[in-house]
Amino acid sequence: MPVYKIKQVQKIVIDSLVHDPSFEMIFSIDPMPQHTLFLDFLDQSCCVPTKYPVEGRRYETLGVLDNGIANIPQLQPWIDGKRWSVYPEDFISPTHGTFVSGVALYGDDLEEKPWIGHNGIKLFDATIFPDTDKEQLDEDNLIANIQEAVKANHEKVKVWNLSISISREVNDRSFSDFAIALDELQKEYNVLICKSAGNCMNFKKHLPKGRINEGADSVLALVVGSMAHKKGPFDYADIDNPSPFTRVGPGPEFIIKPEVVHYGGNVGINNDGVLVKSGVKSFSTNGTTIESVGTSFSTPRVAALATGLYQELEGEFDPLLIKGLIIHSASYPYNLHIPEKERAYQIGFGIPQNIPSILYNDPYEATLILRDTMAKGKYIDIMDFPMPKSLIRNGFYTGQIIATLVYEPVLDSTQGIEYCQSNIDLNLGTYDYKTERDTRKKNILNPVGRHGSQNLFLNSLYSKRLMKDNCSDFAIKERLLIQYGDKYYPVKKYAVDLSELSDTKKLRYVTEDKKWYLKLQGLFREHTEQQAKLERSVPKQDFCLIITIRDSNRIAPIYNEVVQGLDYYNFWHRNIELANDVPINV
Repeated sequence: MPVYKIKQVQKIVIDSLVHDPSFEMIFSIDPMPQHTLFLDFLDQSCCVPTKYPVEGRRYETLGVLDNGIANIPQLQPWIDGKRWSVYPEDFISPTHGTFVSGVALYGDDLEEKPWIGHNGIKLFDATIFPDTDKEQLDEDNLIANIQEAVKANHEKVKVWNLSISISREVNDRSFSDFAIALDELQKEYNVLICKSAGNCMNFKKHLPKGRINEGADSVLALVVGSMAHKKGPFDYADIDNPSPFTRVGPGPEFIIKPEVVHYGGNVGINNDGVLVKSGVKSFSTNGTTIESVGTSFSTPRVAALATGLYQELEGEFDPLLIKGLIIHSASYPYNLHIPEKERAYQIGFGIPQNIPSILYNDPYEATLILRDTMAKGKYIDIMDFPMPKSLIRNGFYTGQIIATLVYEPVLDSTQGIEYCQSNIDLNLGTYDYKTERDTRKKNILNPVGRHGSQNLFLNSLYSKRLMKDNCSDFAIKERLLIQYGDKYYPVKKYAVDLSELSDTKKLRYVTEDKKWYLKLQGLFREHTEQQAKLERSVPKQDFCLIITIRDSNRIAPIYNEVVQGLDYYNFWHRNIELANDVPINV
């Protein structure tokens, strides 16, 4: 999408364009935004020992797209290479970037909480933001700086933290230019950008939280909101609830943004009408410990989580897998006050677990990952899904199922609100028996069909009474039944407990004689299909599906039985390959 910046233009010039034939080609004329960074902080006496890389251990690098990282003792051993910047040193004031980097590297140590669980990551200083007291920064320059930094360093830096926001809210009519630029970068260079949702001051006026900022509507980025980790006498938010300043979704076309949240502080107004903060800890430019608040500082926790996962996994970097693992692990806190129907729009899918919890199953659960590409006209229909027989109790299948689908849709910036041009539907359920089908008929691709199929990812199948009365961990923290309908959501997640099915639905759909199936089917908008015909190409989309099957009673040997089922039905499968130096705490 061509974007032009016209400086010092007079109104008469704009008016004259109306009568020019080229006016029909102009999408919009808007003021060019300018940006500034603010970092208010409180000094703290907290001190943590400096960490150093261990010789011979593999460390992946997190790129920090910010206003620079100060060369302080706590961070210097972890800086990977020289600072990348288009600005001279005297135009750089590395306040914000230093704080972000401290959270990414020392966040668990400073808060004395195992929130992320990595054993150190490298940091790359990409200074894309100048000292705005000396130089202004327009949106086009900001985007150009990000593009240059990623292009020059994408081979060694695969995860990038972007805690800089454009101050405009998203709108429901189109995706922002900033988001489109971020999507293009991630797609072209196979990187993952963790983007802050943005901060909002509506709480000062007792108004509802504002919508996410432009840029946070990036389809491919992992967008992060903020939660309160503690509560002072005047703070507005309770612990484990959204920070008063965090922005909320949805994004354009009702896509779920932010996808996850993490701890970024709390704020309130004291009796004198003064803003007070309960911040998260990090470092100043002289190495002292300070506190501040913002989605800027919840985001590097998730970026560090993504980097830590990458360095624990063998193989090439896979942004869909990393993003899928983080979202799949996310859940809601116990004392969350948000109504169930509003949770996804306010805090996405919740707070992700730490690295060890994401990577390891216990014997009473099994996690399957399907990573593939789906082209137009193709689908995946697994009719022998290995549902463990040990979950059958009193003649019915029981257990909990969590499924997360993350895909890279076809994107077209010329299509406005229909920017996402493709979709994937996910069905998991039961059927009675297999049937023969006539492949000579139109649209019949598989000679084997299913009779009596029922998708179990439907809210209408579950008892409202049982769901209301269920006070288990799963019901409070993980249950998720969003009716995505025909929306083009790039991330979909379901979490169901079969014990909550209504009695009539249990008798119809989960008796012990039922067979299980899994189906994935793609859909492409008409514009993409017509474009593909003109170009004589076949549109396709990469996806990553993660499914966890769990016995809540911790009795059934789920893991072993699922592996046996995969072998029995001749599935090609293997365990995720982990790095050899994964530490094990005894």
